[in-house]
Amino acid sequence: MGHYTSSGARRQASGMTLVEMLLAMAILVVVFAAVVPQIRAIQNSWGSRREMVEVIQNGRVLIDHIIFNLTQANRITAVSGPMQKSGYIELEDQHGNSRWYEIGAGGYIEYGPAGNLSELAGPVSELRFTCYDAYDLDTPITDVSRIRSVTVHSTFTNSASLGRDQTFVGEAYLRTNRLDGGGGLNITEEDGSELEFDTANGELPVVCQIDEDNYLCVYAGPAGNGWAVILTVDRVNWTITRGVPFIFYTGSNFDYPALARVDTVNYLCVFTGQQVDGFAVILTVNVSAGKVESGAPFEFDDENCEMAALSRINSTDFLCAYTGRPEDGLKCGWSVILTADGGSKTVTMGTPFKFQDGAIVEGCELADIDGVHHLCVYGYDEGGGTAYEAGRGVVLTTDAGAGTITTETAFDFETMGKIVNADVCKIDTYHYLCIYNDNKGLDGQAVVLTVDTGTWLIGKGVTLTFEPDQIHFPSLAWISGNDFLCAYGVFGNVGMAQVFRADTETDFVSWGPAYTHEPDKGKSPDLAKVDETHFLCVYTGPMDDGYAVILTLESEVLP
Repeated sequence: MGHYTSSGARRQASGMTLVEMLLAMAILVVVFAAVVPQIRAIQNSWGSRREMVEVIQNGRVLIDHIIFNLTQANRITAVSGPMQKSGYIELEDQHGNSRWYEIGAGGYIEYGPAGNLSELAGPVSELRFTCYDAYDLDTPITDVSRIRSVTVHSTFTNSASLGRDQTFVGEAYLRTNRLDGGGGLNITEEDGSELEFDTANGELPVVCQIDEDNYLCVYAGPAGNGWAVILTVDRVNWTITRGVPFIFYTGSNFDYPALARVDTVNYLCVFTGQQVDGFAVILTVNVSAGKVESGAPFEFDDENCEMAALSRINSTDFLCAYTGRPEDGLKCGWSVILTADGGSKTVTMGTPFKFQDGAIVEGCELADIDGVHHLCVYGYDEGGGTAYEAGRGVVLTTDAGAGTITTETAFDFETMGKIVNADVCKIDTYHYLCIYNDNKGLDGQAVVLTVDTGTWLIGKGVTLTFEPDQIHFPSLAWISGNDFLCAYGVFGNVGMAQVFRADTETDFVSWGPAYTHEPDKGKSPDLAKVDETHFLCVYTGPMDDGYAVILTLESEVLP
């Protein structure tokens, strides 16, 4: 009989031993120890790259935004020092509006009108502006009248764990400036540029720029109605043509219009209408057709409104100051916030505010300080032949949201007599050029007014007489730096023009030679800047017809 042993039987499977399990776990720990940091590094790298892409995009958009607006700006009006990391810059854009860049409380760069800024990009740890003049690109300056080049540094923070902050740099060169100024700028008239834009009547014209070639002109036209027309400037031949004249007010008592830009197609016009009441209307331009349309006139003062002035608060709200409702036989100084809706072509109003009582107020003019505060100059007369008379200035503070106005402390910058006609133009945030005459000698006077933006108190430099004869309706337009062109009428309504330079270090005014552009009759002129050497001047000419001409400045320019 055969035999076999159990060793020949098939062996059953068995589980892992404890040693094997410990060895496997050790291997896994080693693998995870090597892999997890790599995964974390990949995640961090991806997060960092994603954040960096966002930072780069925001940085490029910001620098492009700042450089574009600087190159298009009329001028710089305020800027921080070159070493200030939380810097700021204020510029006046091509439409005369004040715009501001600064770092807000949350670390985001904000942009817009002063007092009404909106977040633009960020967060950043640095916004720095370094400015230079035309002849020295190594020595930083802060004198706004000399700034020709601006370098912008902005450092964006990267919130990713491995992210690095990124600094962006941009450079802008401002538009050319004039080498000489008030003492040497000669004025001429472009040959063949004179246009009689209304052959029947054209009194008290005012003009506002639409674009580089087109300008809206409003005036008291035939039958004493309110008229508007588009004037087009040929920048090659320097000739002027007109569009289709449009009657927007038929009250036959149209007087003293003021005009301000709402947007690219809509403009706010305020004027004196029937029964010497105050009216406002939206005018809409169609440049391609050369036509003007309007909404319905809105009566914002049903008792009295004479010689109104406008100052822009924001894109829809405007401060209006005027000689208004009389009290005790004296026409007081009134103001109101007007809100313009270009879409519906309607105007609404805030609460009227009397900023001056107890005296006759005459010839209000306004200059925007920062969008909230506005400098108002006017004639002050307590009434009666021997009563006190003056030229007065005051800062009006606006609250566009509430539609209300308050006043700061008034200051008499002219004490020899009441100013009759005046214009005031912003030099920078703290300085303003005022040209006026008084009711005593009716001489042409020039003075720099100063505004303390902490207390809102007004001061003045030395008042100088530039014209020993009577002047009427001076109109100022900024040239560049601290230079301004002024058009005015003199005794006999001769049309004159002159360049003024304001020194903000000494608050002293100088001027160049006077130029006669209309020897027959050139009263109530108004100016609009075409470029730094050409200005459109509209005025009431011979036979009280409406005229326009191009005035040219001859001077060497900076590179």
